[in-house]
Amino acid sequence: GVDRALGRESGGTQQTTLVSFFELQPKTYQQDMLEQLANERTHGRMRNLVVAATGTGKTVVAAFDYRRTCQNLNFRPRLLFVAHRVEILEQALRTYREVLRDGSFGQLLSGNRAAPDSYDFLFATIDSLTSRQLVETLGDGYWHTVVIDECHRIASNRFDALASGLRPQIMLGLTATPERADGKPITQYFNPRPDGSPAVELRLWDALELQLLAPFEYYACDDDTNFSAVPWNRVGEHQAISALVSNNDVRARTVLREWHRLCRDPRTGRALVFCVSVEHAIFMAEYLNRAGLPAICVHGTTPADERAHARRRLEAGELCALVTVDLYNEGVDLPTVDTLLLLRPTQSPVLFQQQLGRGLRLHPGKESCLVLDFVGQHNADFRYDRLLSTITGQSRRELLGSLEHEFSALPAGCHIQLQHQVRERVLSNLRSHVQNRWRYLKAELQALTAMRGTQPSLGEFVHEQGIELSDIYRDGGNAGWSNLKRDAGLLVAEPGPEEAYLSRRFGSLCHRNAPNQIAALRLAANLAATPDASIEKVDAALVQMLAYQVDGTSDRIGGPMQFLSRLAENKNVVTELEELADVLEAQSTLADVPLPGLEDTTLVLHGQYEKREILTAIGWLTENSRPASREGVLRLREKRLELMFVTLDKSSGYHETVNYHDYAISPARFHWQTQNSAGPSTPAGKQYTDSPGNGWVFQMFVRASRETPFIACGPVTLVSTTGARPMNIIWEFATALPARLFREFSILRGA
Repeated sequence: GVDRALGRESGGTQQTTLVSFFELQPKTYQQDMLEQLANERTHGRMRNLVVAATGTGKTVVAAFDYRRTCQNLNFRPRLLFVAHRVEILEQALRTYREVLRDGSFGQLLSGNRAAPDSYDFLFATIDSLTSRQLVETLGDGYWHTVVIDECHRIASNRFDALASGLRPQIMLGLTATPERADGKPITQYFNPRPDGSPAVELRLWDALELQLLAPFEYYACDDDTNFSAVPWNRVGEHQAISALVSNNDVRARTVLREWHRLCRDPRTGRALVFCVSVEHAIFMAEYLNRAGLPAICVHGTTPADERAHARRRLEAGELCALVTVDLYNEGVDLPTVDTLLLLRPTQSPVLFQQQLGRGLRLHPGKESCLVLDFVGQHNADFRYDRLLSTITGQSRRELLGSLEHEFSALPAGCHIQLQHQVRERVLSNLRSHVQNRWRYLKAELQALTAMRGTQPSLGEFVHEQGIELSDIYRDGGNAGWSNLKRDAGLLVAEPGPEEAYLSRRFGSLCHRNAPNQIAALRLAANLAATPDASIEKVDAALVQMLAYQVDGTSDRIGGPMQFLSRLAENKNVVTELEELADVLEAQSTLADVPLPGLEDTTLVLHGQYEKREILTAIGWLTENSRPASREGVLRLREKRLELMFVTLDKSSGYHETVNYHDYAISPARFHWQTQNSAGPSTPAGKQYTDSPGNGWVFQMFVRASRETPFIACGPVTLVSTTGARPMNIIWEFATALPARLFREFSILRGA
């Protein structure tokens, strides 16, 4: 592997690396990251930031990304790889040589080395780059691809000069956190996605699922401190919290009691204690020491040598806790830490995740990290669900279910427990928000508009509020963005004849992730705003799919032009359609790959579709006819094509006799059970067993449950069959399932 690659560059000479016998391949999650980068560039975003935890192989991703660029261009474009330490460069150079299968690729440049004979493929420290003025000498566009590793560690003035001064075709930033060590953001130097997020972000729960981080045991502890008057995320937040917790003996006693109760022996652990202010940290350090738990306080003004000494004492077990205020202090980034005490309540998911991340670094002998969060009493506006979403990836509705069922679906080794008072408060808050959601959203929209002086777009509102599209496009009652704006008094002109209906029905589009399906929303909005515009055949097919998805019932029959003319009569929903497209595009990372075997349709591989969208795409539903299709298979005999619609979880909405066992065996193979009437000697059974020689093609569409969309998994070929009435068939996918879909389709195994 890369780490064992032989050869080391040292002194003033440039040596080659002995490339290992086996060709390096990206892991599945790294492949997903590469696909996301490729997707960003198809949208013209060429300065990309990759945010992922330490140990996830960001350099490997960068090397494979460069290899793909070489393949696309048919030559190796000039490359500059920058880091702040030579050790990082040596490791990176070995990685690139392994990935490119070229032991002499690239040259190192750092302080004590002679200048290389070429700067075309350069791995350089930022110091050597600056001192030799290479950018000024060679020109800002000399390198086609520039990679900046650990960019959060580069001091702001140097980083600014480097990132602003270079003009490469592709710039890639690699970092574990979008916050720099000096607290200033690095995101401004890169092209964000439409929702403001980095190009690629390996989420906390994904990293836990992949066992790239230590699992956590999170306890939300009962705490009677009343934080209801704190002005969250506004001026005065710090001071208000500090006044409540500093010198608060009652709360300190609670912390100590819970730590002893939930940990075998706090003295043998290595804890980080997060406080709100220096005063609070000093108080807690003194309190712990008096209780026989040796602790020391470190913060921004603590001298560097004292911080380093405190760190060594914690690692050696002389101390059992470091009490800190400054989250970005590198002196407290310790992989040995196995306990976190969160004594500083926050409404910031970023801050919460960064605090948590301090304890999740893997370390030999460390099984998990104990997290004690002292939540306190809050008013109804406190969004505790945002913090839980940060560590679970779940929406409000999903959290409601998890709280009621003790968080049963967490990554291996992880545990979340809310003590009785906290759990009841959070549940009550969530239920009230879900039940009174519309009234709450209306008030928030009015307040945000008043504060900004302009109406927010749908994307801005969703982002600012930390909500899901499903909160606005909810089931039942009033729903839809135009309807919410009208309820909030932001739309005063007379509504169009179908405004309320169309706005509500746009909720049926929120699953869309295929680029052409999202573009269809903008296309329809543009055509509706341009009377007498002509429409291409492909565009007509996309608008027809859109029309029949919005008009969900089979009695609504009509062509694309009729649908566009209806849209044109409802100006507000035309704007809504464009804004919804922006949000869906920001959420999607799917590549635009036509569905193999059905390239003549608008379907995309691994795109998400409702059944009527698929039936419209293949021509079963037309502008003149909407025949019903309720079976799990649809056979188009004239095309020798069968579509298989597979629902894995049949526990709701199906007749009790329907109990087929369908599940993914591996990313490449799928176990499927036929209808009960099929056997090897029946016409339907022979159609399967005689394939592919009989010319029949089978396309598989799979969904987890009736509440989720179908995924277009592509064509499958027969591997084997057993049994009769029903038959058990193993199919092979022409294109293997991505890791995310395999996990989803294999969890719900019926066998």
